[in-house]
Amino acid sequence: MHQGQIQMSVHDFARRVDYATALGLVLAHARQTPQPVARVPLTQATGRVAAHAVQATSARPPADISALDGYAFAHADMVAQGGLPVDGRTVAGDRPVALAAGHARAILTGARIPAGADCVMAVERMTQGAGDRVAPATALAHAGANIRYRGEEFGAGDVLVRAGQVLDWRHVALLASQGMRDVAVARRPRVCVLSNGAELAADAPGACADSNTPMLAAMLGSAGARVRTCSVASDDVAMQAAHLRAACTGTDVVVTTGGISVGGTDHMLDILLAMGARIVFRGVSIRPGKPFTMLEHDGRAVFCLPGNPGAAAICALAFVQPYLRVLTGAPADMAQVSATADFSADAPPDTTGFIPVSMRRGPQGWHFVRVPTAGASDIIAFSRADALLAASAENPVRAGQVAWAIPLHAPSALA
Repeated sequence: MHQGQIQMSVHDFARRVDYATALGLVLAHARQTPQPVARVPLTQATGRVAAHAVQATSARPPADISALDGYAFAHADMVAQGGLPVDGRTVAGDRPVALAAGHARAILTGARIPAGADCVMAVERMTQGAGDRVAPATALAHAGANIRYRGEEFGAGDVLVRAGQVLDWRHVALLASQGMRDVAVARRPRVCVLSNGAELAADAPGACADSNTPMLAAMLGSAGARVRTCSVASDDVAMQAAHLRAACTGTDVVVTTGGISVGGTDHMLDILLAMGARIVFRGVSIRPGKPFTMLEHDGRAVFCLPGNPGAAAICALAFVQPYLRVLTGAPADMAQVSATADFSADAPPDTTGFIPVSMRRGPQGWHFVRVPTAGASDIIAFSRADALLAASAENPVRAGQVAWAIPLHAPSALA
């Protein structure tokens, strides 16, 4: 090594990447990961993401049908005769016989139009005379009136649901109309959240409650993941390694919290490397959250979050949630919210700072108001905030200008 050259190690952050690069690597890995698929009953499909495009198997309507209760007839016959005898009734589900020339047919909503008929008039717009003969009581409807034609909604082979569509009751109705009882959706990613550290032990001299595990389980569960949790209340390497190996079993994503910095009890990186994991990036130029590290182990993503709750929350919001959205076929970008900033904020060169903000409605619209925070360990700031705003040297926050932020809860809650 030349004099003055700095030796760089995977255990320090000298080669950390910037925010945009880290996010790009996260999303690229997600897009290269085969999407797990499951079939669910239509009644359980709301909120799930369609794994494939779904095409109609038949036209809707499947035949020309009546749009109302009334009488079907040939328009030319009614014009010529002024009234027609009724030769029976057709109801939904019938396969009607052809209409005899010079006759009308009573018909109910949804029933197939009999051959020979090309017009339907509502029963209340007709009069019934002697010999069971009907005639228009008002102006005669035009030819083709009140008939829903075969395929006017969609035809066989038309795409009803595109791949990646988040399903709701509207799509359930479409698929049910085709006789489908279930649908292929992106399987919920299986995530294991593992916290570690001797300070989590109840009898530790400096014991502290584990807020990260339930916080991350709730956050990632709301993003569609099936989450299980594990807490290792020890700094023992062998114990942590055993739990980490178990966390990797039967999961698509592993999220660790704590033990990823450069302290004497930070063992996560060494354990993962010994297990054969590959570093995707080591550290990110963000504040807070610099130690955030991503690895790959047997095709699964392993996200190592800092132990400070505020930093862990920011890393999960900025990186893990977008990864899970891509893995389920949803758009990577969560719908952001915009407002006019009430403050200015800069960031050091090559660093992206995340700022919790609240939203306030004013006479001229919504405003971002900075929420005071004590730093990386602060969790109460998030309960007082509505969104997370990113500031960098390239994109500083300026008072009076519109800014965009990641919402911390459903946008409807801001109304």
